[in-house]
Amino acid sequence: MKNSIAGMFSAIEVHNKPIIAYRYETVVLLVLNSWELVLKAYLYKYHKSVKLFHKDGTTKQFENCLNITVDKLGKDFIPICENLNVLYEYRNQVAHFYLEELNPILFSLISKSIIFYSKFIKTHFKFDLSEEANLILLPIGFKRPISPIDYISTNSVNSKASSELKEFLQSIVNASRRLNDDQIDETIFSDFKMNLTNVTRITNADLIAGIDNTKKNELVVTTIKESKNVVASKSGDAVNLTRDKSQAQGTLIYEELQDGIFDEINNIVDANKILAKNNSKFVLGSQLYYRIYSERQHVSFNIEVYELLAKTALLDFNAPFLYWFTKLPGKNAAEILLQVYDQGKANKIMSLNRISILLGDSASKKLQTKFAEKFKDQVQKPNYVYSLSELIKSKQTDPVLKCLKSSSGKVMLSKTFSEYIKDPKLSKSTLSRECFKIFNEEADQKAILRELDFLAYGDQMVANTELANEFIKQF
Repeated sequence: MKNSIAGMFSAIEVHNKPIIAYRYETVVLLVLNSWELVLKAYLYKYHKSVKLFHKDGTTKQFENCLNITVDKLGKDFIPICENLNVLYEYRNQVAHFYLEELNPILFSLISKSIIFYSKFIKTHFKFDLSEEANLILLPIGFKRPISPIDYISTNSVNSKASSELKEFLQSIVNASRRLNDDQIDETIFSDFKMNLTNVTRITNADLIAGIDNTKKNELVVTTIKESKNVVASKSGDAVNLTRDKSQAQGTLIYEELQDGIFDEINNIVDANKILAKNNSKFVLGSQLYYRIYSERQHVSFNIEVYELLAKTALLDFNAPFLYWFTKLPGKNAAEILLQVYDQGKANKIMSLNRISILLGDSASKKLQTKFAEKFKDQVQKPNYVYSLSELIKSKQTDPVLKCLKSSSGKVMLSKTFSEYIKDPKLSKSTLSRECFKIFNEEADQKAILRELDFLAYGDQMVANTELANEFIKQF
C-alpha cells in the first residue's frame, strides 16, 4: 500500500510541474503502476484464494488483477475498470499518440482515475488520501481549458488524427456507451465547467469576492483564512491539537518520504525506455534527471541504464553523475570519458580533468599528453588545458580536494569541504536534497551539485585501478 500511495503522489507531483517533457506519458505509467499495486493489495487482503504469485516468483499482470477485481466487486467497480482499460490502452500504444491535442482527454481520464483511487483505498483500506498530503492544485496556464466531451465531439480537433488515435478516442466512446447500457450513472473521465453563484451566507468562507460601490469598476477580493506558523514561545497564541475536526484550529501539515519511493523512481526510468526507442538517450529532460538523482540509490542496477544515465549527465546535462559512473565496468566508463574528450566542450572537460586527477599521476599525465598533441599547433590553448596542468602541479595531498582545486576549509551550504569528506552521509544527503530542489525549481546552483558529487563519491575513484588502466588504454 505504501508503495502504491507513494507512486500516486509522484504521478500528481510530476503532472503539476509547470514545464516538463513527456508529462502524460510518464504520469499514466505511474498511475497504472499505483493501481496495479493497490489491486494486488486488495486481492491479498480480501481474497486469499486468489494466487498472486507464479511459480517463477513473478506476480499476476495488471490486466489479470483488474479482471479478477471487477469479477469480485461487480457493478460498482465497472467504471473504474473502464477507466483503467482506456489508460492501459494509451500506455501500450503511446508511440502513436504524439499529439498535444490529446492532453485534455488524458487530463480528464487521469483526474478521474485518481478520484476513483482515493475512494477505493478509503473504502477497502480505511485510508484517507486527503489527510496524508498537502496537495494544492493551481490550474493556471496560457490556454483555455477544454472539456473532454467537447474535444471528442469536435471534428475539427481530431479530423487529421492517425487511425490509432481515432481508435483510442472511439474506445472512450464505447466505454461510456457500455456504462450507459448497464444503467451505471458514472463516467470514466472528469468533465468541468465554470460558473458564478450569488450567495449570501459567507460565515465560513475562505474567500469573499464582490463589488464595492465605493470604488469604481473594481472587483474587491478579501482573504478570510490565513495560515499560521507554529513556534515555541511563552507569549504566543495557544494551539489546540485535537482529533475532533470541529474543535480544531487548523491543520498540522507534515511531509514524509514513503518507503515505496523506489517504485516511482524506477517507473520514471522505465518510462524513458518506452519513449526512447533506441534506449541510447534520456529523453525526459534534465529536470526529471535531477529527480532521479535525488533518489539514485533506489534505481535498480542495470549496466545499460547506469551507462545511459552517466552518459546523459556528462555529455548533455553537465549534471552530477558519479553514482552511476563508479558502478560501471572500467571499459564502459573509460569509453564515456573518451566521448567527453571528443566532444571538447569546456564545461564538460572539467569533469574529465577531475577524474584523471583522482585516477592518479599516470592517468592525469596521459590526458595532459593527449591535450598537448591535440593543440600542438595552437598558440592559445583552451583554458581547460592550463587548468589540468595546475591541478597536476598542486601540492594538495587529498585527491578529492586536489581535483576540486580547493582547500578543506572552503564553505559550501554552511558546511566545510572537510566536514563533507569526513561524513559521507552528510555529503550524500545534501546532494540528494539539493537535487530535489532543482527538480522543484527552488534552486539553480548546479555548479555546487557537481562539486558535492565529487565530495560524495570522489574517493571511490581513487583506488579504481581497473578504470585507471582502461583510461590509459583508451587515451
